[in-house]
Amino acid sequence: MGRHVGIVGVGQTHHARRRTDVSQAGLVREAVDRALADAKLSMEDIDTVVVATGPVLFAAVNQPEKWVVDAIGAQGKSVVRLTSGGGAGFAGALAGYYQVAGGFSERTLVVAYDKLSEGQLQYSISTLYDPFWGREFAVGIMGFSAAYWRARMDVLGHTEEAAAMVAAKNRKNAIANPYAHVKKEVSVEDVLNSKPLCWPIKLLDVPPISDGAAAIVLSSEKMAHHSTSRPAWIRGMAYCCEADNAPERSLMLSEPLAIASRQVYRAAGITNPRRQFDVVEVQEPYSCFELNYYESLGLCPPGQAADLIASGATQLDGDIPVNPSGGCMGANPIGAVGVIRLIEAATQVMGRNETHQIKDAKTALVQSGGGWANLRGCAVLSA
Repeated sequence: MGRHVGIVGVGQTHHARRRTDVSQAGLVREAVDRALADAKLSMEDIDTVVVATGPVLFAAVNQPEKWVVDAIGAQGKSVVRLTSGGGAGFAGALAGYYQVAGGFSERTLVVAYDKLSEGQLQYSISTLYDPFWGREFAVGIMGFSAAYWRARMDVLGHTEEAAAMVAAKNRKNAIANPYAHVKKEVSVEDVLNSKPLCWPIKLLDVPPISDGAAAIVLSSEKMAHHSTSRPAWIRGMAYCCEADNAPERSLMLSEPLAIASRQVYRAAGITNPRRQFDVVEVQEPYSCFELNYYESLGLCPPGQAADLIASGATQLDGDIPVNPSGGCMGANPIGAVGVIRLIEAATQVMGRNETHQIKDAKTALVQSGGGWANLRGCAVLSA
């Protein structure tokens, strides 16, 4: 199991469609400065640094870690860069976790970002398809996501209305988020009547495209007390994959997420996720994915996600609030989203969330992922 690892400092930027006031390096510096200040540390106190971003074309800079190192004052530190599409931030946090848990570092800084206004997002995503099996129908991620949703509609009851409830819930929650890019309440009817993009996906089922960065400081138990009296301890963390073109691949449950959750729940002692989690933060690239996560994470049995959202259980005043921050519907700097979800969950269990603090939140679940829905991970945090 290694050593205990806690999140002791967090920081994120104010996300926007275009952050023209800063360069990519300046965006990173903004998040890092806030995380270090929150942890009562300076860069001198950091042993290792992990930089996470989306694919190179997302922000049109090759080997951006070289630029970032100078901007944050990390010269002479051990630095590694990771990318994993939408799950880049989470993968970076997992790499940092292993460094501290394995005894290679006492404190690791993880910073994740994307400045999507400066890159070629849809072109980049299309070129990620397998050149033989998938490039023919490459239309960004939306075409795949629409097919993924449609496959579950009749079998599992993931209806357009159920997904619209997710979109309306998350967009309403984001209004109170000081870092959110989009702050506008919409109704279920607004979502259902919004412009069709790739049926069944409609405009308001889709999160915005954002510029933004997020950073966390991970610490060993030995050093954590120097930063906070209440760290957010990582009780378990895993990131799993499946082949994206396997002929036997299921489009019902997310198999890599189900595998990751079993590993993490076992490590964290979770036997009844619906009752043991006080709050959940998930990365929903489209509204329909949150329904899939309910079932794949064991928050409800397969085929009952629509009932769960309709019951109000995942609302702020429900028994298992999901995305009090607004999730991706509030801000979506793709490479940073996994770290943002960790920040929102960590501050919940630390008792100092800036959006919607859930009363007496002690245990939180985080989900993130990338690829063609074939890379999925989760983590359990507690204080």
